[in-house]
Amino acid sequence: MVELKNIRVVYNKSHTNEKQALDGLDLTIKKGEFVTIIGPNGAGKTTLLKILTGEVYPEEGEYILNNKNIRHTKPYKLFRNVGIVYQEPDRGVFPDLTIEENLILGSKKGNRLFSFGKYKGLELLKSLNMGLEDRLKTKVKELSGGQKQALSMILAAITYPDLLLLDEHTAALDPKNVDKVMDLTLKINNEMGITIIMVTHNMKIVEKYSKRIVEIKEGKVTKDFLYERPLSQIGSEKIKATL
Repeated sequence: MVELKNIRVVYNKSHTNEKQALDGLDLTIKKGEFVTIIGPNGAGKTTLLKILTGEVYPEEGEYILNNKNIRHTKPYKLFRNVGIVYQEPDRGVFPDLTIEENLILGSKKGNRLFSFGKYKGLELLKSLNMGLEDRLKTKVKELSGGQKQALSMILAAITYPDLLLLDEHTAALDPKNVDKVMDLTLKINNEMGITIIMVTHNMKIVEKYSKRIVEIKEGKVTKDFLYERPLSQIGSEKIKATL
């Protein structure tokens, strides 16, 4: 599904402030996986996301998505296949439009039939238990931060992208809305089968929701392992395998 092979990125090359952002990074993600990326500030997490969206081209290495090498593919061409939700809720919605208008515009992404996407969006709205399905004529700017972020998630997912990137998407939310947005995240992954890569610094989220954890330090993958949470041991985590 996603393969990054020996990815190297250097910022400000040949200058005094030259920085190696990614240093031979290798990462393979299967279709339908939910992968959590962790690591300290400056580790290369943001650069990794920019590689995946086409905003940054690697100096070396290959980026393969669905068996196609797209190392130098323009961002607008990846727009149909790769969705992203940012930390700031307003970045993923149209604040001056209504919820319904947002669903219609979001469902047209990639020139796909908007009717299907719109109704899938309504289904996801109902699953949130926020009452948003009864407020379709409400302008998005009137919603809370948590409601906007949930809508951003829906808009990014309703056209079934091959890959959904989450860049600290719960960082600006209160604890109650964090759980709602994370429950929606798991629903999109489990029920829609969308491959998700989530970057977060919130270790409570990592412990509670992660399935596979990848740690990045100094531009390289330093740890990569799976969590298994037995239903009979609620709240416990067990390392299933180290890859």
